[in-house]
Amino acid sequence: MLSLIRALAKISRIEHGVMVSIGILAGVIASTSLIKVLNYSCKIILGCLTGILVEVTLFVFNDIFNIEEDRINSPNRPLVKGEVTIKGATVFGIITLLGGLILAAMVSFKSLILILIIIILGMIYNISLKKRGLLGNLIVAFNTAMPFLYGALIVNALDKVTIWLFYLMAFLSTLGREVIKGIKDLEGDRKVGIETIAVKYGVNKAAKLAALFMVSAVLISLIPVMLVRNPVGYSLLIALTDGLLLYSSWKIVQKPDSSTAGDQRNITLLAMSIGILGFMTSNCC
Repeated sequence: MLSLIRALAKISRIEHGVMVSIGILAGVIASTSLIKVLNYSCKIILGCLTGILVEVTLFVFNDIFNIEEDRINSPNRPLVKGEVTIKGATVFGIITLLGGLILAAMVSFKSLILILIIIILGMIYNISLKKRGLLGNLIVAFNTAMPFLYGALIVNALDKVTIWLFYLMAFLSTLGREVIKGIKDLEGDRKVGIETIAVKYGVNKAAKLAALFMVSAVLISLIPVMLVRNPVGYSLLIALTDGLLLYSSWKIVQKPDSSTAGDQRNITLLAMSIGILGFMTSNCC
């Protein structure tokens, strides 16, 4: 029983769910006042739990639908090693799915609709679009950046311009990371027929495209400086984020191989984590 719990914890990638909940909180804090945050505290908690459950659901079904790919690229995954059965993982995924939908509905009807869109896109990606290269990358980027908008939606603040700029920055950064992932997993993706940019057009073009997306995110990050309540705090943290993104862009173009891609994926993840802190700081006095 304990081994099964450990296996389910591994396929849940709960650390990603925690990052989603932090992104939702960042969206809330960056888009509204402290008083409103307190007034919406119950819905914010429900929204964060929703984000965690939905993220777990999508990761579980990702492992189920992509088990053959994982036999090559990630042979230590619990499903590949037989630590949990496909039936067991499916039941677990359905439970987290239903839990996420129930909590989303408790937040608001708009919340439920947005979560349904995220789940549908995520499932389509897991089933078929993962092998479609850039189209699959776009879905991942769309869903990964969505916590910021979802946080703003919870507190009815989607009309704030800065939150859309933050979403776009996260979207482009994630898109760059996904193209880099294609470089990292080139050989495995080629064997299982995943048409990434690296597979279709080569690692050099993939690296340049990834750099273009990340540099675009850096350029957009300059706009909120003129719009946020705390431009100094925002600028200090975003400067670190931008520096790391620019460094990764340069490194992957200079040496577009699997090892470099793996390193730059880690660096860009750090950059985006710092960026989330920047988003949260932007609306603080």
